[in-house]
Amino acid sequence: MKLKTKLTLSIAALVLLVVLAVTLIYLAGSLRQQLQTVYAQADFLAREVYNQMSQEWSAAGGTGAAAPGALRTPTPPAPQAFLQGLQKSPALDTLFASAIGYNGAIRDVALVAPSGNVVMDSNPLLQGQAQPQRPDMSALMEAGLWRQMRAVLGPETIYSVNLSTQVSGQPMGTIAVGVDTVLLRQQVLGPMHDLLLYGLLIVLLATALAWSLAELALAPLAAISAQLDRMMAGGRRAQDRPRGDELGRVQSKIELLGQQMEDTRQIYSTLQDNVSHVLSGLEEGVLLFDAHGNSVLASAVVPRLLGLPAAELVGRPVAELFPGDSGLDRSVREAVQQRQPLREHESERHAGGRRLLARLDLSRDQQGERVALLTLRDAEPLTRLESELELARRLSAVGRLTRGVAHEVKNPLNAMAIHLDLLRAKASQGNDGLRPHIEVIGHSIERLDRVVRTFLDFSRPVELQLAPADLSELARSVAQLVQADAAAKGIRIDLQAPAPGPRVWLDRDLIEQALLNLINNGLQAMEEASRDQGPGDRNQTLCLEVLRQEQQAVLRVRDHGAGIAPQHRDQIFDLYFTTRAEGTGIGLALAARIMQLHHGAIELEPDCAAEPGASFLLHFPLRSEEMAHAQ
Repeated sequence: MKLKTKLTLSIAALVLLVVLAVTLIYLAGSLRQQLQTVYAQADFLAREVYNQMSQEWSAAGGTGAAAPGALRTPTPPAPQAFLQGLQKSPALDTLFASAIGYNGAIRDVALVAPSGNVVMDSNPLLQGQAQPQRPDMSALMEAGLWRQMRAVLGPETIYSVNLSTQVSGQPMGTIAVGVDTVLLRQQVLGPMHDLLLYGLLIVLLATALAWSLAELALAPLAAISAQLDRMMAGGRRAQDRPRGDELGRVQSKIELLGQQMEDTRQIYSTLQDNVSHVLSGLEEGVLLFDAHGNSVLASAVVPRLLGLPAAELVGRPVAELFPGDSGLDRSVREAVQQRQPLREHESERHAGGRRLLARLDLSRDQQGERVALLTLRDAEPLTRLESELELARRLSAVGRLTRGVAHEVKNPLNAMAIHLDLLRAKASQGNDGLRPHIEVIGHSIERLDRVVRTFLDFSRPVELQLAPADLSELARSVAQLVQADAAAKGIRIDLQAPAPGPRVWLDRDLIEQALLNLINNGLQAMEEASRDQGPGDRNQTLCLEVLRQEQQAVLRVRDHGAGIAPQHRDQIFDLYFTTRAEGTGIGLALAARIMQLHHGAIELEPDCAAEPGASFLLHFPLRSEEMAHAQ
C-alpha cells in the first residue's frame, strides 16, 4: 500500500472516529433530554388528571381544592362510589382521550383503584381489568447513562409514572401514565438520520481533502525517491536549480551520500574480485552466512557440491540452500540458525548421491555479530584414501599370515622328511613294520593340507553381500542357535538388546559366523573353568549386549571363564595362535578379518577385577540414516 493511500485512510479514519464520537455524545445527550421531557410531561399529565379529580370531588360533596396527594372534605362521598362515578365524567374522558397528545412516547393513562383494577383508561378495553405490573420510571431516571441507553434501545418496555391520592388517610387510587420505550426510541433516533448523513458528507469531504494534502506533501518525497533510483542505477543526477528550503538541503545531502556510495561500491567490487579469485583456487567449498542466516559469499566449488546454480547461492537463507530432511541438511540448517559450531559431519544430501564432509565454524564481524563459515568437501577422495590404507593393512596382514603359514608348513614337512627316510631304510631291508610310519606321514599330509586350505580361505578376497539389518534381531537369532548347546553345558545365555535396535549395513552370514566363533570360545572357556575349578559359586551366564556409543553400534560378548592371560592379549587375533591343545587359532583371526571387511573393529576389553572372564566388543560404524534410526 502506498504511503499516500495510508495517509489518506488514516485521516479519513480519524475524522470518522471524531464523527462517531460526536454522534454518540449527541445521542447520549438527546436520550437524557428526551427522558427528562417525557417524565416531566407524564407527571404533568398525571397532575392534570388529579386536578380534574379534585374538581369532581368538590362537585360531588366537598368545597375547596385539596392539596396534591390528599383530598379533604367535611362530608366526602364514599371513595368507591366516587371512583365509579368518575367513569361518567366528560371532562376526564376528554383528558384521557387526549393523553397521547402531551408526548409521542406516552402510551396510555389509567386511574387504578386501591384494589388494583383499572377504573378509567385511555384504552376503554382495559377498564375493569387488573393493572399490569410495570417498572417505575423514576428508578430509570436515577440510573446511569449506560442503563438508560440499554432500556431505550433494548427490547420494548412500558414504564409507569405514578401519582397516588388518598382521602382521610385512605388510598383513593393511583394515576398511572405509561411510557413506551419503542415510542421514545423513535423520538430519540429520528434526528439521527440527518446527523449521520451530515457525518458521512464530512468524512467524504475530509477524505478528498486528505488525498489532496497527501499528494502535495509527498511530492518532494517522490523527487527524492527518483534521485535515489538514479543513484542506485549508477547514473549522474542533472544539476537542478538550487533550492533554499528543507528539501534542497536534503537533496544536497543525498547527492553527497550517493558519491560516497559510488566510491564504496567500487572498493567493494575490487575486494570482491580479489576474494573470488582466492576462493576459485580452493578445492573445498566455502559458504559464508551472516548473522541473519543468509549466505553472503560462496566459492566456485559450492555449485558442484550442492548441485545449485552459482547465481542462486548468494543472498539466500540457509533454509532454502539446505531444505531437505537428510542428516547433512538438518545439521547445517540447525547449526547456522542456532549459532552453534558443527564438527566434521559426513552424510549424503540425497539417497545414493555424493557423500559430503561438512564443518561449521563461528566468528564475529566488525559489529560483534556472529557469522558462520561452512566448509564442504567431497568425501569420495577421502574414502578412496581410507580404502587404500585398508588395503595396505590387509597386505601387511597377508604378509604376517604368510610367515605363519611358512612356520606351520615347515614342521609337518620336517616330520614327513624324517619318516620318509626311515621308510626308505626299512623298505630296503624288507621290514614289515612300515604301517606306523605311513600313518604318521598321512596325518602330517592332512595337517599340511588343512593349513594350506585355511590360508587360502583367509587370504582369498571376499565379496560382501551388504544389507541393512537390525543388530538386536541378529544377536537374538544367534542366541537362539547356541541356546541348546549352552543349556547342555549348564550355561545360561543373557541377551540385552533394545527393540528395535540400531540398523547396520552388514553381511549377515559373515557377522553371524564371527559372533558364533566368539560365543563358542566363551562357552568352551566357561566349561573348562567349571571342570577344572568346580562349579562352586561361578557365574554360569554368557552375556550378549547390543548398545550404541557415539557414532557406532556395539555388540558385546562377555563370558565368565578363566579369562585371557596378560601376556597373550596382544596375540589372540594372530592366525593359528591358541592356548588350547585342540584349538586351531583361526576363530578370532577370522572374526577380526570379518570386522575389518565391514570397516569396523573387534576389541578385547580390559580385565574386570570384580568378575573373571573375557569381554569382546564388535564395533560397527553408523551412517547418518542409521544414527537417526538409533536415536
